[in-house]
Amino acid sequence: MTRWLLRLWPEGIAARLGLLLLAGLAVFGIVAGLLYLDERRDRAVEHFSRVLSVRMLAIVELLEDATPGERRKLLTALSDRRLRIRLLLDRPQDSEWQPPGSIDEDAGRHLRRLEPRPVLVRLGDTSTGEQRSRPRIMIAVGLENGVWTEFAVRPGYWPRAGPLIWLVVVALLVALGLVWGAHRTTRPLRRLAEAADRLGLDAGLTPLPERGPRELRNAARAFNRMAARIRRLVDDRTLMLAAVSHDLKTMLTRLRLRAEFIEDGEQKEKAAADLDEMQAMLEATLSFARDDAADERPVPVDLAAMLQSLTADLADAGRAASYDGPDRLTLRGRPVALRRVFENLLDNALRYGGEAGVSLRQAEGRVEVRIDDRGPGIPASLRERVFDPFFRLESSRSRDTGGSGLGLAVVRAIVQRHDGDIALQDRPGGGLRVRVALPL
Repeated sequence: MTRWLLRLWPEGIAARLGLLLLAGLAVFGIVAGLLYLDERRDRAVEHFSRVLSVRMLAIVELLEDATPGERRKLLTALSDRRLRIRLLLDRPQDSEWQPPGSIDEDAGRHLRRLEPRPVLVRLGDTSTGEQRSRPRIMIAVGLENGVWTEFAVRPGYWPRAGPLIWLVVVALLVALGLVWGAHRTTRPLRRLAEAADRLGLDAGLTPLPERGPRELRNAARAFNRMAARIRRLVDDRTLMLAAVSHDLKTMLTRLRLRAEFIEDGEQKEKAAADLDEMQAMLEATLSFARDDAADERPVPVDLAAMLQSLTADLADAGRAASYDGPDRLTLRGRPVALRRVFENLLDNALRYGGEAGVSLRQAEGRVEVRIDDRGPGIPASLRERVFDPFFRLESSRSRDTGGSGLGLAVVRAIVQRHDGDIALQDRPGGGLRVRVALPL
């Protein structure tokens, strides 16, 4: 039972606030309605005795002046759903019949206009055998000729349909207002959540407007300060790496000049190769740290055309690359960065697997790109580590076999900046499958 109730509990803050406000309004309305009905019930005897006492006096006078035959007709003509009248042959002997003042002081005051005739009052139903639907008030009045008349009065304290309809309409309007107010009040929270989600994808996003209640303004202000600190941290790191890169490039240039003076030809070639590798690693590291893709603005990109172009160029160069998918499929992204992703993945597939089969599919608002090869694959225990910067599966120091260890790190950073995901899997039949999922 508890789990079932928890499923009905809404997830959103606006929905929860609206539900709590509606629940409070409903409880207030129910309590107020019960108090109102209870008060009306307590005053029913006094109300109807005051309103109907004049009518009963007129009816009693008519019955006293009428003949026995006319009385039957008068009883039928004067009775209605609120007031039923019948004649009694004698004074009621039931102990429940009491003088008006003993039951209600106000009722006794209003019924005095029937004096000097004897009047008795009883709370309950009539003795006609009718099924009781509401409490009734019976009033017995003795006529001058010794005959008694019994009036069965149905109190009218129950609300009519009109007020109930208006109550429902007002409740619905208030409910809509509460839901709208809760939704508007929590809108800054949704903006804050969206901005926090975008912060990991774009460190240069526009600051949040500091509007709304005081707590939300404080939260937006704190978020803006945090985003500004992160931007400064990234900018400072980039500037530091640029300065270090400049100094190292200067030193590499000096080492190249000095390597030219090495007389041993074999050692001279090895020194030049080491310097080339150092420069390539330095440039790759600086490119990864600077993250030029973050400055590129998202635009509509035909991903199908991009993949077809990449595989066609590789096939023209004699490489085993193929494409399977639609001719056109457009999503919003950074074209240069996406091209860098798939160039890197295709190069890895061809280098380590000998072939690259690319497939493109669309499903549930996302696109999925699969790149399959026939290489040795990657052990499951290392499939996350290969995305770490500078981690290389190949243990040699040669860039021709192991690379710098930054390629997949750059690929994952770009894919995540597009709010996507990348995963490594076993290819059916052997080899590695790289799956890239991107939102449309």
